[in-house]
Amino acid sequence: MSNILHMQDCDYTTVTDTTGFVPAQLTIDNADQHFAILDAADQVQARCSIWWRNTPGVDGLRGGAVGHYAANSPEYSAPLLQHACRQLRSHGCDIAIGPLDGCTWRRYRFITERGATQRFFLEPENDDEWPLHFQASGFAELARYVSEINPDIRNRQPELGDARRKLHDLGVRVAAIDRCDPAADLPGIHAVACAAFRDSFLYTPLDFSSYRELYEPLLTKIDPRLLLVAKHNDRVVGFIFGPPDWLQPSPIDTIVIKTVAILPEPQYRGLGRLLIVELLRNAASLGYCKAISALMHSANRSRQISSDCAGPMRRYAIYGRRLSS
Repeated sequence: MSNILHMQDCDYTTVTDTTGFVPAQLTIDNADQHFAILDAADQVQARCSIWWRNTPGVDGLRGGAVGHYAANSPEYSAPLLQHACRQLRSHGCDIAIGPLDGCTWRRYRFITERGATQRFFLEPENDDEWPLHFQASGFAELARYVSEINPDIRNRQPELGDARRKLHDLGVRVAAIDRCDPAADLPGIHAVACAAFRDSFLYTPLDFSSYRELYEPLLTKIDPRLLLVAKHNDRVVGFIFGPPDWLQPSPIDTIVIKTVAILPEPQYRGLGRLLIVELLRNAASLGYCKAISALMHSANRSRQISSDCAGPMRRYAIYGRRLSS
């Protein structure tokens, strides 16, 4: 086995990459450093990136992230992950967190219980052995996540109680994003997302420019009725994003509820359920019959709402390892 090569030493145009990595992702995700292990034939057998700037912490510990991970066998994964952890420690990190492409606005988590269904749009993918690679290198579970599926959105929806009337009387209005100018509501959507998730596990802030780069391209591709915005006195106070499962073979009959967010203020209690009900009704009218509630933290309130009308589909985990001095 050859030495571990740093990003600046590994020219992906001159080696054979058996892991399918797209080098442009290093710039897109602002990786601080990248490593690759090459075999004797100059084939990339394992790789990862690390981040130590602007990364989330855990219980007061300074976190470093390990992402862009792939390894063809434990023979290659062990030295790669050990090297990544040493490098993070040298940059002052107390705990290594992975898989995490720098922050939770980007790709993170491993599938740990796959089930029988295919991968859906915006879902991470990994070899089933990769979680074992992390565990063998001293990582332990930090958090668990789940995706659930509602097989009959026309007849299975969350209970609203008096939420619709209460919010209507308050002056909250829910509507599809403006088809003619979908980007106009992006600043408000960004503000709601930051407020709604600021207390979430591993949260780090994301500036509006970066948020726009991530999500604006999707606005022109989605039917406006699948991105609903709630406003109160012309201020965005909540939104829901449920694109079609574009990875599903045609005809597509499933949407993916990727994000539900509301301002964390008592007056908007029940708005999340209302947004879900309105989205499911719109999706049914467009011919969809199923909905995936995607990638929810096991303890989140969104999981409680989803479980009213959906059942388990897939499980995930993210891992951490304390770094010794």
